[in-house]
Amino acid sequence: MNRIFYHLLIRPLSLLPLSLLYPFSTGIYYLIYYLLGYRRKVVEHNIRNSFPDYPAEEVTRVAKLFYRHLCDLVVESIRMFGMSEAEAIRRCRVRNPEIMDQFFDQHKNVVIVGSHYGNWEITSISFPSQFKHQISSIFSKLKNAYFTRKITNSRERYGSELITKDKLPQYFELARPRPVALGFIADQSPNYNKNKNLYWTTFLNQETVTAPGAERYAQKYNLPVVYVQILKQRRGYYEIELELVTDDPRSLAPGEITDLHLRCLERLIVREPQYWLWSHRRWKHQREG
Repeated sequence: MNRIFYHLLIRPLSLLPLSLLYPFSTGIYYLIYYLLGYRRKVVEHNIRNSFPDYPAEEVTRVAKLFYRHLCDLVVESIRMFGMSEAEAIRRCRVRNPEIMDQFFDQHKNVVIVGSHYGNWEITSISFPSQFKHQISSIFSKLKNAYFTRKITNSRERYGSELITKDKLPQYFELARPRPVALGFIADQSPNYNKNKNLYWTTFLNQETVTAPGAERYAQKYNLPVVYVQILKQRRGYYEIELELVTDDPRSLAPGEITDLHLRCLERLIVREPQYWLWSHRRWKHQREG
């Protein structure tokens, strides 16, 4: 069934230009927002708590803009199964690669931190030829083995490398022909365990817990940390602006690197909130006491 679904629907759609796919996006928007109400309560609750000064009509306006972007993201992700490398670069260009190139010239690995903002999926196929580093990212396997293989093959076909979490502890110990830039998505709600070394902070006016994985590896191996800002220019086009978080991670106190890259994301969201993944249950954990 998975194979049939892929070859009869996803693969044919992925060969269409985005100009023909965006009408599908508009149709999906009306379906999930008006008819199904997909996570509307979650989205509006998250926006309202993040921006307590917003009147009700502004919460609704941002929510509608978010759903339109989310539906665009769905069809853009389908298109990426058939997107050429040249088109990916044209649609997602890096403004300032020299931020990372300086560390490549020093033969340094880099930790890059991203978030569920803009179109984070396209970076796996647009980044490899725009950077000197080997681009790698952490990947969690899906429950569906067939689509895990398809997504992995799609993301790696232009040179990216996907690393599963179980291989991460040994990753920087391996000898490699060129320096690596390892990407972390750092705005998920972590698997909550009282025994884990989680970090609490105030983010978007709410107490927020996060897993400081990027910080932990940066300090352990003394790696520079770069934040990836994904800026939406117009429908289907994004620009990347890199921001150096630190080039001296061991000089910073525990939690400081995590807090710094969260502030980078927070500034993006405050400026254009509709491009963040509001449907994610980011604040499902409460600090004890």
